[in-house]
Amino acid sequence: MNIKKLGAAVLAGAVLAGCGTKEEEKVNDPMAVKVNGVVLTQGKIDADVAAIVKAQGDKIPAEQKEYAKQMIGNQVVQSFIVENVLVAKAKAEGFKVTDADKKAREAEFLKAVAKMPDAPKSIEDYFKKFPLGEARARQEFENGILIDNMVKSYQAKRQVKDYTSEAKDIVRNIISNNLAAAKSAGNAEKQIKQLAADLKKVAKADVAKTFAEMAKKHSACPSSSKGGDLGEFTHGQMVKEFDEVAFKLPVGQVSEPVKTQFGWHLVLVTKKTAAVAAKDGKEAQPEKVQASHILIKTAAKQDEPKLADVINYLKNQDSRKFMQEFVMGLVKKAKIEASEKYQQFVPADEKAAPAAKPAPAAKKAVEKPAQK
Repeated sequence: MNIKKLGAAVLAGAVLAGCGTKEEEKVNDPMAVKVNGVVLTQGKIDADVAAIVKAQGDKIPAEQKEYAKQMIGNQVVQSFIVENVLVAKAKAEGFKVTDADKKAREAEFLKAVAKMPDAPKSIEDYFKKFPLGEARARQEFENGILIDNMVKSYQAKRQVKDYTSEAKDIVRNIISNNLAAAKSAGNAEKQIKQLAADLKKVAKADVAKTFAEMAKKHSACPSSSKGGDLGEFTHGQMVKEFDEVAFKLPVGQVSEPVKTQFGWHLVLVTKKTAAVAAKDGKEAQPEKVQASHILIKTAAKQDEPKLADVINYLKNQDSRKFMQEFVMGLVKKAKIEASEKYQQFVPADEKAAPAAKPAPAAKKAVEKPAQK
């Protein structure tokens, strides 16, 4: 089973599980996945995928649509597995969903989506616009609360490690790295200024050749193998500081040292192409520049975090790890079967009892799935 996929699905709280039917119900299309007797058919997966793709409209490029359908189908299956095992566990342990829970979740949800385009004004508005149908939306909403109530209960009971010492080490390392970064920046600036000074001593006719040699020897950019040549580019393709210098600099002239987020640069413009207006059916062409550069990298400086923020970050990581292990423990105990198409979502050690007549295209989960 793909543990990372399932863990991510739960921790994100984005459940898109397809509606299941009890094993004894008659279905008119092949089984895709069965979890503790609850069946998700291929037809229901296809219907969910179609509804989600339709809701996305032109947000999915045509050339990516088939791949997107495959990924959405996988999400439906893994979420179906996770939701079924978690809801079954929560109900078995007596967890309930109260009206107060629903009101709190609605307020939390509306606050989270308030700044989104066409944000729902109420939870009822959201239910009515849900691409998989209003009934599904209501069920997912309540299932999410039920699962959260159980998880919060488990989280509250467990003993969480004191991360103060580890957090102090992280803050100390960041401070140490920032000191090293400052020293690196100073050395880089000194080096780039020396290269600039050396180039000013070179005869104008030899500047391009010397610049290329320096780039091959000193530049940290992959373009160094080509003497620093970056090829042609238009406005906006380079970072702002580099862009401004390149488009103002005359052809054949080396810039003063330029500082960007990547480090220190020297820029040599080798060609300029003026913008061309649209004419006689031909499209307009933007202004272009061809330039070479020498890059001396500097280490990135990190913002120094507050100790309390680092401790909270480590605690949250711990909670996510617990949740992932909790879910996988339940999944491994569940009786899961899958058609050949979805074998990667069956635990490797799952051993299902043989069936007399499996559904067409269905396959018992008795083989180790291929690693993805």
